[in-house]
Amino acid sequence: MLNESGREHEIVVVDDCSPDDTWEVLKRLKASHPAMKIVRLLKNSGQHNAILCGFNIAKGDVIVTMDDDLQNPAEEVLKLTAAIEDGFDLAIGAYDSKKHSASRNLGGQLVDSIQRQIFGLPSEFQLTSFRAIRRVVIDNVVAMGGVFPYITSMLLSQTSRVVNVAVHHEKRRFGRSNYNLKHSLLLAFNLLISYSVYPLYFVVTLCLSALVISGGLGLFVVWRVVSGGGSVPGWASTMIAVSFFNGLILLALVVHGMYLSRLNMQFTRSRVAFTIREIHE
Repeated sequence: MLNESGREHEIVVVDDCSPDDTWEVLKRLKASHPAMKIVRLLKNSGQHNAILCGFNIAKGDVIVTMDDDLQNPAEEVLKLTAAIEDGFDLAIGAYDSKKHSASRNLGGQLVDSIQRQIFGLPSEFQLTSFRAIRRVVIDNVVAMGGVFPYITSMLLSQTSRVVNVAVHHEKRRFGRSNYNLKHSLLLAFNLLISYSVYPLYFVVTLCLSALVISGGLGLFVVWRVVSGGGSVPGWASTMIAVSFFNGLILLALVVHGMYLSRLNMQFTRSRVAFTIREIHE
């Protein structure tokens, strides 16, 4: 398909340390397609780290990402690259009808809604892993680094010239996806911590609310003492208030601790995004 279009291209395949014979199959494909680049990671690093590895290796002016489950027809690639030629920096495939499982669709909707909120995208904008990206955006994403990358958010943080392109989505022919609702919830949590300040806003809101509540309780106690001339009973309510405010303090410390732990892993490199075991270019 790409040969018929007359465009120069390269194919980069990253094996995220698959437990099966994927690497042997890739080596056989490499033997019959010398221009193909294959990479095997030292350990399973996750889809986003594997894509980040591919970004480091790819040399083209336009990079296209697609999964290996055959749900993205190769002929749809030209639709995405055409959008880049029209001046957009990031073209994201919008599926006519998603053929994922119900649990994956539900989890994907949760993650996508958070990203649309963070980057101010329309509610109908689709976010998928089938996309074409201009080289300058790729270079900036690679420079970002990070030990908990989320590729879509990294791309959206580097450009505002984004467009949806209608593409077809096939049913999965072999195997089953590793994505489920639990995985999506973890991705949503990682997304909030790494690419937004919403958790901090949440803590600030709680703390301000606690300040208002404690101030109101204090004024109430003063009023009772002044108007009644006696003490204010309520040992149980005092303990509840102390426990409540201590809980808020601990929650704030946990949220800040999460940010600090990620900064520590980034600076000390105690966790790296990916490590290449073998590469054939």
